[in-house]
This record gives sequence, structure tokens and C-alpha cells, in this order.
Amino acid sequence: MDSPKKLYAEHEIEDESGAFPWTSQEGCDDCEEDGGPPAVFLCVHCKLPIGDSLARLGSEDETGTIWLKTTTNNVVVSNEKLVSTKLNECDCIYSLLSCGGCCCELGKIYTCTPKNLDYKRDVFCLNVMSVASYVLGSTPHKLLPDEDDEPITVESRMFVETDIQKIKSVLMTLEERLCALES
Repeated sequence: MDSPKKLYAEHEIEDESGAFPWTSQEGCDDCEEDGGPPAVFLCVHCKLPIGDSLARLGSEDETGTIWLKTTTNNVVVSNEKLVSTKLNECDCIYSLLSCGGCCCELGKIYTCTPKNLDYKRDVFCLNVMSVASYVLGSTPHKLLPDEDDEPITVESRMFVETDIQKIKSVLMTLEERLCALES
């Protein structure tokens, strides 16, 4: 039997260091060494989260799929077993994966494969056209006020309190008029 390293190396899911992507990401905080911060994978239609990059095993450009070892509960695995008729996936048995929110098809999970496709067995193979991603930390963050901003002082607090008193009196007047209209 082929060693796992040889089997997976044939399908180009090792990184440059020779380690498998999922072993280097286990317990990874920011995943800088793996190409950036973690990402969340979302259903392209309803934007429900379906997985994250910490569970990513690899990808395959020819088939347009990404492989995850785990997904969220938003991914529904069909009970129906299908047999693949594709030339390079002959005799593979799989179940379809769909989104629990909008029921769109997300990909496949293979339950039975020939020896040359063992790396796909029991792996969530998601179609990249059905998946959107959000990279954590990619949204611009609002910075805290500069130290140059004026701190709250007794004088500025007094201005705020007088503005609050004016607003209260306007609201009281409006409430009296509303009560008069309702009666």
C-alpha cells in the first residue's frame, strides 16, 4: 500500500515545506505561514457559513473544488448514494452536499473510491462556484480616537447636560400634544 505522503503528493496538496496543509494548520492562530489570516467559507447564495480555512485539506484546480475535513451544521449530506459516471471518477460512490439555508448544491462527499482517489474519501469536496469566502481581518477597523481629541471636561459636560435638558423638554411637549390628540 502507498504511504499517505506519496498518495497525497501525487495530487499536489503538500505545501513547499513538504508538510501536509492540514497538519501545519492544526491549532494555528493566524496562519501567517500558510498564506494569510484564516478565512470563513460561505454559501454563495444565502451567505450561511459552511466551513473555515482551518479545516482546509487542499484544492484541485482541474475539478474546481476545495477540500475540507469538517464543515458546519449548515451543510446537509444527502442520504442518497450516487455512482459517478465521470471518466476520471469511475466507480466512485458519493453523496451530494447542499446548503441547509437555501438548499443549493455545494459539492460532494465520496464514501467509496478506487485506490487512486483514496485522498477524496470522506472529505467534503466543495465546488468553488458555490462557495464565497471572507478573510478575517479584511474589513477596515475604526480606530480609537487620537490623543489629540479633546477630553471630556466639566465645561463640556455642562453643555451636554443642557442639550439633554432641552431635548427632554421638547419630548415632554410632544408627549402632551400627542395625549391631547388621542383624547
